[in-house]
Amino acid sequence: MGVVFVRQGRVFLAQRQGSHGEATWGSAGGHLEFGETLEECARREAMEELGVTVGELRALCLSNIVAYGRHYVDVEFLGDIGQQQPLPAAADGSFGEYGWFSLDEPPEPLFEPMRLAIASLRSGQWYYP
Repeated sequence: MGVVFVRQGRVFLAQRQGSHGEATWGSAGGHLEFGETLEECARREAMEELGVTVGELRALCLSNIVAYGRHYVDVEFLGDIGQQQPLPAAADGSFGEYGWFSLDEPPEPLFEPMRLAIASLRSGQWYYP
């Protein structure tokens, strides 16, 4: 489960640390808590990991991902954070470098769910089997 932030043709990305996909570039995301909706999870992860309150959410893509020694179903949302600036939580330690990057030239390597989310933004394709 993840949430992507786009502003003026740029996507917010942070380099993952201490988890699967380490050293790849992604955004806020994580696992559902018991009884939580998909949207509640996306909003919670955005607040916990990047300190932003997400307004409107739009489903972006659904993916069947086999990567990093794991197999999971991923749902990515496009989230509206207005003019808030995401800032990785220091105590969390999940991210290193971060910033806003062109959708046309994001840093590499991308975290697989983020790679598919950016592909969805470009193509409109919403499902990746």
